[in-house]
Amino acid sequence: MSEDPAMSAKLTSEETELAALQRSHALLSNFSRCLPGMFYQFRRYPDGRFCLPYASDAVVAFFGVQPEQLREDASFMFAKIHPEDLPKMIVAVRKSFAELSPWHQEYRIVSAGQQDRWVVGDATPEQLDDGSVLWHGFLSDNTERKLTEQRLQAAERQRRLVMKASNQGLYDINLQTGEGSFSAEYLQMLGYEPGDFNNPQHFWDYFWGTGVHPDDVANLKRAYKNHATTQGNADYHAEFRQRNRAGEWRWIMSLGSIVEWDSKGKPLRMVGTHIDITERKQTEEMLRHNQELLEANKNRYKELARELEILITNAPVGIMFVSDGLIVRANKALAELCRFPDAQAMIGVKTTFLYQGPDDYQAFSAQVVPGLQADELVELEWQLRRYNGESFTGRVAGRALPTESYVRGAVWMIEDVTEQRSTLDALRTSEQRLQRLMNSSLIGIIQGNESGQILDVNDVFTQFSGYDRNYLLTQASVWDTLLSPQDLKICQQAYKELIQTGTTAPFEIMLQQGENVGVPILVGLSHLENSERDWVAFAMDISDRLRMNRLKTEFISVVSHELRTPLTSIRGSLSLLESGVSGVLPRQAEHLIRIAHNNSKRLITLVNDILDMDKLASGKMIFKSEAVDLVALVKSSLESNMAYAASLKVGLQLQQHPKQAWILADHDRLMQVMANLISNAAKFSKEGEAVVLRIVNTESRYRVEVSDLGAGIAPEFQEHLFEPFTQADGTDTRQKGGTGLGLSITKAMLEKMHGQIGFNSAPGEGTTFWFEFDVYR
Repeated sequence: MSEDPAMSAKLTSEETELAALQRSHALLSNFSRCLPGMFYQFRRYPDGRFCLPYASDAVVAFFGVQPEQLREDASFMFAKIHPEDLPKMIVAVRKSFAELSPWHQEYRIVSAGQQDRWVVGDATPEQLDDGSVLWHGFLSDNTERKLTEQRLQAAERQRRLVMKASNQGLYDINLQTGEGSFSAEYLQMLGYEPGDFNNPQHFWDYFWGTGVHPDDVANLKRAYKNHATTQGNADYHAEFRQRNRAGEWRWIMSLGSIVEWDSKGKPLRMVGTHIDITERKQTEEMLRHNQELLEANKNRYKELARELEILITNAPVGIMFVSDGLIVRANKALAELCRFPDAQAMIGVKTTFLYQGPDDYQAFSAQVVPGLQADELVELEWQLRRYNGESFTGRVAGRALPTESYVRGAVWMIEDVTEQRSTLDALRTSEQRLQRLMNSSLIGIIQGNESGQILDVNDVFTQFSGYDRNYLLTQASVWDTLLSPQDLKICQQAYKELIQTGTTAPFEIMLQQGENVGVPILVGLSHLENSERDWVAFAMDISDRLRMNRLKTEFISVVSHELRTPLTSIRGSLSLLESGVSGVLPRQAEHLIRIAHNNSKRLITLVNDILDMDKLASGKMIFKSEAVDLVALVKSSLESNMAYAASLKVGLQLQQHPKQAWILADHDRLMQVMANLISNAAKFSKEGEAVVLRIVNTESRYRVEVSDLGAGIAPEFQEHLFEPFTQADGTDTRQKGGTGLGLSITKAMLEKMHGQIGFNSAPGEGTTFWFEFDVYR
């Protein structure tokens, strides 16, 4: 008999659909192993056939069969159902099939030689295109709950028999007077003795006062009222909590009946029994909690499946599931990465298009297969190809899928890291170029942390020190080897200043290369970028500069000892002659003596200024960093320079100042700065005028201003004002006196103390010199 083509096509379609269902549920098999029960899909065809396209591994425990045995025909599964439960199940399945309504059934599974197992099944039907119905369901073991219920029922029956035989927990109440009696067993049930309530009325006072839980009083009274209003036709049954002697709440079940009525139908007497049902209530609570957990697990499973689907679909990296070399599932990101129109177009495509050729595919397999077989996460970078032939660098991560659902299956994540790799290569090249640049410079570079540990050095510094890089980076006491105690203290002070102020001036130290050999270096210290504690230092060999300085120092020594000493003697002698100690001199001689005396004073001032400039330039002038009150300092400088200003017939005035103005500076050097500025202003002021001083608070800084009403400074000269040996007007300067070094020295001193200096001037309107310091708090 020939095969019907239509039927063959139908079977082929059904087989394809079944295979798709198996693949779509294979991913969930791992989740089902963690949940108490069995997930399944039950399919019923219009002709009455049925099968289980999917069943989790728990089907073996429930029915004793493997999932594969049920995928085509599940009829023999019904033979496992208890004969008393089978008819109800068939009716329920047919109803759900016809109405597409949720299916719920509780039934027993028969196992040879074992106790019957109670199970509860829930499933939701779905109508398929071929007219069949597919149920998605969950089957849970209910045996323990059923056995517990049966035990509770048996215990309840036994308890009733015992209560009936022993009259345990009985009570008898006169409903008119409220008096009553009760059995000793009832008291013992609550932990009391009969002697604790000699008067029965005391017990009922306790019962209604503090014995019954406040939340249960209304229900207790409602049960009695319902029983009384129906003339006893409705049973009296109430459950409530009662406090025992230990203060614990016990659940009590009260059963009773009104046994006497008066002629008008009013209740007179009620008898009954109280039974402790605390254990039953606890068991019921446990069962309720277990049922809630089961429902929560079922809902969580559904939520996990939904979340997993969302995660795969919307993941920013490409994801694909592969079985036997074919893509069986892919997301949108992978389709875009591989240049497919959409994810669906990738289904059924061989993964070999991703590789450069057969040899490349074999090499990739050799790398990843051992890890997949060991069920380990595999991660690597590989040069891959898109579907259109374009190459890219991909970061690949994968793990094997369950063998029962996939053939050599794996899930892969692929990310295009071409740009990242290019960036890393560029950074590596840049770093190498920078390292070459550092090593080819003439400046030694050292990087370290706050503990003094050297983290990195360049080749130039190793040449300066005479030690190799490994020694400098690993030796704990390396600074004791490289520096003298005095130079080490200078470095520590510079680092402290860097931390406190954010900057520090360059300084000179001697780098030791042995007991008698050293290299003088100039060091600049700075914060390492993006770090407040790590530092970087730049060291320059200044041996040649120091040789030049020695020559200059010899010249300065000559100036100091061979010129200043005789000049001092000449000035003293001329001063005596000018004062008339040797008698009255002729007018012409007196004039010549005065000129010679003034010139000697100028020469001595020049020599002193040259010596100060040398100290500043060589870094030998010591500056202290101490708290200074500018108000007190300015007032003191006014007193010190008052006599000099008076000799020029110029006044000194302090017009504006705060109560106090604290800064960090060197007090003595700042007094020298004030003397220079005040003497300059006085020299260039007219007779009878006054030099005005002010102390102004400008936000986070204090400014000291020294103003005169002199001729002002010409615009073309202003930019050179702080240069050494610079004078605005030679003729006027010669008349006023000066070396041209005062302002240059003043600026250098202020900058050494981290201050700033400036001026405002206009020809004919006078000049205001000012300097600023940060406020010290």
